[in-house]
Parts: sequence; C-alpha cells; structure tokens
Amino acid sequence: MDSVAVFGGSGGLGSAVAQSLVKDYKIIIGYNNNKKKAKNISDSFNKKGFDTKISQVDVCDINSIKKFLKLSDEGKKNNLVGVVNAVGPAIPLKPLAEVSEDEFKSILSIDVFGSFNVLKESFSVLSQKGGGSIVQFLTTAVLRTLENDGMSGIPKTAIMAIVRQLAREVKDTNVRINAVAPGVIDAGIVHSSFTVDKIAQEVIEMCLDRTPMPRMGEPSEVSELVKFLIGKNSGYINGQIIGVDGGYSA
Repeated sequence: MDSVAVFGGSGGLGSAVAQSLVKDYKIIIGYNNNKKKAKNISDSFNKKGFDTKISQVDVCDINSIKKFLKLSDEGKKNNLVGVVNAVGPAIPLKPLAEVSEDEFKSILSIDVFGSFNVLKESFSVLSQKGGGSIVQFLTTAVLRTLENDGMSGIPKTAIMAIVRQLAREVKDTNVRINAVAPGVIDAGIVHSSFTVDKIAQEVIEMCLDRTPMPRMGEPSEVSELVKFLIGKNSGYINGQIIGVDGGYSA
C-alpha cells in the first residue's frame, strides 16, 4: 500500500492531514515530544480499520529524519509516495523589535533549518524511488505581511524560497514540491494564542477583520488541499504556494 509520511502529524493541522489521507494511504505520523497524542490519533484510525503507525522524529537531526523516512518505506506493504511537513515551533506574536536574539535563533533553527533538512532529505529519497509529492506548510503571512507576525512570516518566507528552489531543480526526478499557506484556521496555534496575551489576540483578530470571508477556516479545508497535492490528479502542479486564507492575501 502506498504510504505518506507526515512530519508534525500529532499537531492540529498535521492530524487533520492524516485524517484526510488515511482512507487512501498508509500513514506514518511523526511526532517530536507528544507521543501520547500521536498514539491516540493512530489508535483511533486503526480501530476503524485503517493502517497507521507513529514514530518520534527530530527535524533538526538529519539522521532522525532518515530513520523516519526509511520506516515509512520499509517492507513489502509500504511504498512511500508522499511527504507532508506540518512541523512548526511555537511563535511569539509581538513586534519584531521585541523579539529576543535567542527567540529568533531558536525559531529559525527549528523552522528554517528543520524544514531544509526535511525537504532536502525527502526530495532525495523520493528521487531515488522514481517520484512522489512533497507538501510543505507555510502561512498566509508569506503572501501578505501582517503586523506583529514577523516570527511566522520571516522564517516561512525563507522556507518558501527552499520550496521554490527545489521545484526548479526537479528535472527528471518525477518529484513535485508545493506548499500550502493557511490563514486563520480553527486549530493549533489559534486556540493557544487567543489565551496567551493581548497582542496575540489582536494579531488573529486583525487577520480575520481583513479576510473577505468572515470566519476561521476549517482544518479539513486545508487538509483536503494537501490530499489533492499528494495525489496523481495534481501531477502537473509544482512549485506553487497556495493560500488557504479566505481571501486574506488577495
């Protein structure tokens, strides 16, 4: 059975991706620290007759990534055809001038260097297998700048450049790489940020106020796009950054 590796599969959007894909693929859910949540997600799928498993993976460790991708592709029943990177560190929503040097370095280390490791190694593995699809999570902040959201937009803009660079270099590999750029989605960071501080609340509310469709997006509205990009029906889509933001970036 074809398999898809989901880095960050225990997170809000990562688990939604797994749910959208699990009917058609064997899913390997990658988690960093939250093994319990990853196991609960996997168990809920397997009780319904689907085929999923979990594995710890550190995106800042290339050997950990190699081990995770090998697990996703080993055995007669596994055939890795897709990789989704939904990993993202906690982001402080505040003016860039108030971001400390340590915060900046930490976020770039996980977000930019971690994504570089995942994308580069996934590209290499799928190239050797004769093809596949990679989908990277970004943010609508790469399409339209938002005040006090620099630690989301800045690292993700660097990752966007990595996506586009790899997409230009696919040549005869039959590998495609695209990215989705969600706006305010009813999952993950949005829930935690609403209770963190006033500036965080203002950033989210400002984004919603500037969104033509006056509501949060649903996780499934993002994950179903990811499913399409992983599948063969999107076979000529490569190097695209697709906003799922209710028109915020229009």
